[in-house]
Parts: sequence; structure tokens; C-alpha cells
Amino acid sequence: MTASVAADTALNNPPAATEAKLLQAGVGGNWLIQVWGSVGFNQERGWYQDGKVKIESISVVSVKTTGEQPEVLLRVCQDASKVSLRYLATRKPVPVGPGTDGRSKVQAKLVFAPPAGQSKKMWFLVDQQDAGTC
Repeated sequence: MTASVAADTALNNPPAATEAKLLQAGVGGNWLIQVWGSVGFNQERGWYQDGKVKIESISVVSVKTTGEQPEVLLRVCQDASKVSLRYLATRKPVPVGPGTDGRSKVQAKLVFAPPAGQSKKMWFLVDQQDAGTC
């Protein structure tokens, strides 16, 4: 999913990240707010994400093709076990408390809509909610 790759790219290099790049890649809605907030949070602290989230599986929960904004709900099993936070200045790991094994299941919502000020529609990943473990 292009939006997930764009989110990883932004988090891997917060100083180069822009909201416009995220929007162009299909990051929107609540997911844009969450990703952009994480980019800012990390940048304020001099951190960056090292590594990328790997998508292990995707299954369709529902598809709605009628209406102004068609939408698809997906169940995604993702693996972030190879992702860590590091200091930009030293590249050393940021100490963090105990966590999970890095694998999680999320429900992702995509909508087919035009970007702001445009008429050509595209798919946007607009929300991602925790759905348990894989």
C-alpha cells in the first residue's frame, strides 16, 4: 500500500517529510493526523524511525461501492519487529520500555475521493485501528 510506504518514509526521515507528500501518496483523514503528529513528535525530540513496517497479510472485511465516497475495510497483519527509534544526531537507539513482539492486526479504512481542490479521485488510507494480534 502506497500510503503505508509513504508513512514509513516520512517517519524514517522527519526533516524531509511534508504533509503534501503524504497526501500525494494517499494518506488522509485520521491516519494523516496520526502520521503527521508522529513525524512532528519525533522531529521535536530529534528522533527518527529506523526500519519499515512489513505487511504480512491483507484480507477484505467489506467493500462499499455506492455513494459519493466508495470505501474498503481491510484487516491487515503487520510486523514492526524490525522498527526502532533512533536519535538523528548519533544514530543510537532511543531507550524504550518493554513492548510487544512487533506484530499487530489493524483494520484499515480506504476511501475513494478527490484530493482537496482536485476532481480526479484516488484511494486514501484514512484510518487504521488496532484489531488485536495476528
